[in-house]
Amino acid sequence: MAIQSLAPMLAAAQAGGYAVAQFNTDTIEAGQAVLSVATELRAPIILAIGQGVDRAGRLEPLAAGLRAMAEAAEVPVCLHLDHSESLPQIGRALRAGFSGVMIDASAHPLATNIAETRSVLGICAGLGIGVEAELGRVAGVEDDLEVSEEEAGKVDLATVSAFLAAVRPDALAVAVGTAHGFYTRPPEIDFGLIRQVHGLGAPPLVLHGGTGLSDAILREAVACGMAKLNFATELRKANVDAFVEAAASGSALLDALAKAGSAVAEVAQRKLAITGSVGRASAR
Repeated sequence: MAIQSLAPMLAAAQAGGYAVAQFNTDTIEAGQAVLSVATELRAPIILAIGQGVDRAGRLEPLAAGLRAMAEAAEVPVCLHLDHSESLPQIGRALRAGFSGVMIDASAHPLATNIAETRSVLGICAGLGIGVEAELGRVAGVEDDLEVSEEEAGKVDLATVSAFLAAVRPDALAVAVGTAHGFYTRPPEIDFGLIRQVHGLGAPPLVLHGGTGLSDAILREAVACGMAKLNFATELRKANVDAFVEAAASGSALLDALAKAGSAVAEVAQRKLAITGSVGRASAR
C-alpha cells in the first residue's frame, strides 16, 4: 500500500469520529512492532520521527527504513516529522519521503506562527504532503524540546479564530492542558475547550502529550473532537526497559531487540484500542 499523506488520513478520522494514533519511532525495531499491531488490528497509523533522532544524525536512514516498511504495509501509514522548528529540516524531510510534517512555531508571536505555517503549506501544497501546526504551548520535555510550566499555556478561542482566518493547516495541535513526558501531577484536560475549538470548524485536531493519560481521558478527548493522539515517552520507556531487562538476563542482542519490540507492540495495541481506529483500514 502506498504511503499516505497526513491530510486525507486525518480528514477521514475527523469525518468518522475516531482518531489516528501517532507513535514516535526511534528505531526500525519499534517501527516494525507498531506496524505489526496496526496490520493485525486493521488500523491506520502515523509513524513519527522527532528531533532527537535528527540530532543523533539518524533522520534520513531511519526514514528510509520506515518508509520502505510503510510502503509494504497492508494498512495506511503516514511518515511524519514531529515538532520541527526549521524550514531547512522540513526540506530535508520532504526529500527523504515524509508524507506529513509539523511546523512548530508556537513559541513565536501569532503573526510569525501564521507566516511560517503559510510558508510550509506553500512548499507542501504541490507535493501532497500534509502539514500540522501548533497553537498554545504544551509543557514538559520531548526529545530536546523543553517547555516550562511558566512558558506553557492553553490556547484561547480568539487566537484560534485569528490563526484560522489567516491560514489553514491540514491538522492543528492545540494546548488544552496536556504535557509532554510523564505527568508529575494529575492532568487537568479542558474538554470544554476542545469542544469549542472543534466547534469553530477547525481542521483535524491533535492531542500532544498522550503518555500517562488514562483511557477514559483519551476516549473523552476523541469524543470531543481530537482526530490524532500522539504517544512517545511511554513507547520509549517500554522499549528501553524491556531491552535492558533482557540484556541483563544474558539474552543475545537479537533476542533482546525482539523482547523490546514485543513491549512496544503491547503499548501500541492498548493505545489503538482507545482511538476508535481499529478496523478502519480497508483491505489491501
